[in-house]
Amino acid sequence: MNALHQAGVRHLLRHPAQLALALVGLALGVGTIVAVEVATESSRRAFELSLEAVNGPATHQITGGPRGIDERLYVRLRAQSNGRSPPLFAPVLAGYVAIGERTMQLVGVDPFAALELAGEGRAPGVPDPATDGLDTLRDWLTEPGAVVMSATAASELGLATGRRLELLVGGVPRPATLIAQAAGAGPGLDGVLLTDIAQAQEWLGATGRLSRIDVRLPAGAPGEELLARLRMQLLPNLELRATRAQLRETLAMTDAFTTNLKAMSLLALLVGAFLIYGAVSFAVLQRRPIMAVLRALGATRGQVLGLVLAEAAALGIVGAVCGVLLGLVMGRGLVGLVSQTINDLYFVVAVREMSVPTVSLVAAAGGGVLTALAAALLPALEVAASAPQLGLSRSVLERRSLHLARSLLVVGASLAAGAGLLVWVSGRSLLAGFATLFMLLLGVAAVTPAALRALALAAARLSVRLGPVARLACRDIAGSLSRTGVAVAALGMALTAMIGVAIMVQSFRESLREWLIQALRADVYVSAPAAGEDSGRRLDPEVVRSLLAVPAVRTHSESRRVVVPSPHGPLDVNAVRLAPESYAGVRFTQASARSAWREFARGAILISEPLAWRLQLAPHDTLTLTTASGPRAFPVAGVYREYGNDRGEVLMGLDEYRRLWDDDSISGLGIYLAPGVEARVAAGELRAAARGRQALFIRSNADIRALSMRIFDRTFVITRVLYWLAAGVAAVGLVSALLAWELQRSRELAVLRSLGLTPRSTALLVLAQTVFMGIAALAAAIPAGLLTAMVLTEVINRRAFGWQIDLHLSPAQFLDALWLALGAALAAGAYPAWRSARAPLAPGMREE
Repeated sequence: MNALHQAGVRHLLRHPAQLALALVGLALGVGTIVAVEVATESSRRAFELSLEAVNGPATHQITGGPRGIDERLYVRLRAQSNGRSPPLFAPVLAGYVAIGERTMQLVGVDPFAALELAGEGRAPGVPDPATDGLDTLRDWLTEPGAVVMSATAASELGLATGRRLELLVGGVPRPATLIAQAAGAGPGLDGVLLTDIAQAQEWLGATGRLSRIDVRLPAGAPGEELLARLRMQLLPNLELRATRAQLRETLAMTDAFTTNLKAMSLLALLVGAFLIYGAVSFAVLQRRPIMAVLRALGATRGQVLGLVLAEAAALGIVGAVCGVLLGLVMGRGLVGLVSQTINDLYFVVAVREMSVPTVSLVAAAGGGVLTALAAALLPALEVAASAPQLGLSRSVLERRSLHLARSLLVVGASLAAGAGLLVWVSGRSLLAGFATLFMLLLGVAAVTPAALRALALAAARLSVRLGPVARLACRDIAGSLSRTGVAVAALGMALTAMIGVAIMVQSFRESLREWLIQALRADVYVSAPAAGEDSGRRLDPEVVRSLLAVPAVRTHSESRRVVVPSPHGPLDVNAVRLAPESYAGVRFTQASARSAWREFARGAILISEPLAWRLQLAPHDTLTLTTASGPRAFPVAGVYREYGNDRGEVLMGLDEYRRLWDDDSISGLGIYLAPGVEARVAAGELRAAARGRQALFIRSNADIRALSMRIFDRTFVITRVLYWLAAGVAAVGLVSALLAWELQRSRELAVLRSLGLTPRSTALLVLAQTVFMGIAALAAAIPAGLLTAMVLTEVINRRAFGWQIDLHLSPAQFLDALWLALGAALAAGAYPAWRSARAPLAPGMREE
């Protein structure tokens, strides 16, 4: 047994390049998984810390609709609070403000109520006379525009205590003074600006209103009794929910996004499994004669099997450790991309620290080791089961490889059929969609060796006129499946994923571009700057009148975007009063435009595709929303296409909304210009009309389209990074496998040289073989990539987000895959070609 292990160690050390390439592939696979986990967990953790810092010890929250809660409810609840363990209440008003280029959450609190709610703990950022003295509390209550922020945020903004600053609240500049810095408050407050609740009401234009009322209830049966009693005291338009439930609901918005990222990271590890298989199988192949001799001398099959698996385990452990370290480094770069996407699409989050989930690190490392063992199992079983006298025969191995390739052809067809069946029977399951994708990719890998052999034999027949050397080169590829099949299969699978993702991204991009062209009918759009659909996104009525008085304005549309409660959780509502030209911007996918608009005028609602998919709604169904007077069921008149919100939205008439929610605010205008007026000139006139009163976003429809496409491209940078990582793993695998194969052919090439083949022709022969294999992998990947794109668009994206994406094909989608295939093939053949052309003939022809 010692001799076996010593032989194994000596062999690995004598082939450091092959060992290093295998470790790089596994490390990239594990590292990609770790990087995605670190990035997504860091963003989620930063948001959790922010909410925990703002919520403090509150166990529940009372929330209302778009206009919030009447502050008189808080007064009434405080007056009714009695008993030995009464509920504790604290009023909160939240919105968003901008300080320069930075957006922060403005949180208005009552310091006395916040400290009472905190009990023995500390309310982060709120001045406490017991620890901060009375001066800070006096400034909080008496200094106009007094604010508190974390020391980290103040340092980044270059602010000192006592420094005056300017806030932009809903586009209106407001003077403020930094009276204190919350030192040691942790990263949760880095994106939060605290002020007195009365000051927040003035800035946000919400006099007498609250965003929510924080509630702290005792644990156990007393708390449940108080909770039931409190629910009975609330009006029908108010909700009482646990703070943890609110947090889970908010974070759930990103679930589909993070699931897609994790699936892409698993693809890199899957490709890495083929690389490990190739490395172990080549190591076994190179030692088949030695192992056959050892078997003949008494080594058992179990000992040989244990040797190969032990080597694979050692390889997996080293690769996994390197992958974890690499993932931590890559995670730092990926955190910025993930957090930027979450800010663009979901909610504002400021990531200050990397969160490294230990369980995820252990799982990724364990996955790397298990992948190495699983990949090594087949070659280990094969060499252990071989009879000693057949271990020295390469022909036996190639016959088995040919039989295996034919069997894998059946396996590949079965996987493809199983993927189709799974799509058909799995309904709306996203997990089943990803299982379908991986079955399809494995099916491609399974059929690639047989496809490679068929293409090589066909090329051999077609190359008869080119001479015997070309025919020999093609037949050598067909006859060496044990060495070439796995590498080409791994590359083919990665190229399939690359083509599929490229088509999906481009199809999504083109669908979005076409939708923007159709939906943005107005010439100029006006909105107030704010983050998300918060209470600060509203236009000043006087400013609106001034804008509409500009001579260039012909007609306009009005909209009010808000979030309203419902039995399904908070829903985005877009209340509109459309200009006649705007109706054509809505493209219906269910119901006819005529009937839908007729019902819409009678008070019905329209819903977007993502919302219809998520809630399983169709025309003639009803959707219940919580209005100012309580829940109300609205008939659904139609479903329309929309790509601006992956959660979906409700479209309703502005007059109906105002009647039911008692909110006459406007969030945005769509302005149609008089004939002959340029959008650029009109935008300047509109800015002049609002100057000095409210800073507004005034953009032409072309500017909004360009901005939307930039956000889209920024969002999918992550996807592109991940599939290039997977492709890089496959390229490393091809280089490793073909390098080993070419270096083992030194005797064969030396014989050809002795028969008259020139050094230059020898080098070209080697390069031609590797390029042929790269092209063969690409040929197998193109049809499979089209199927993968269909799965990504019609199954995975549909089930994850509810979007219906039209397929768009272009040559550019296949060019990256072509360059990768050719680049990997040339890289794999460059050194063997140079070596075989310069190698002396006599040593190369010598038998051991």
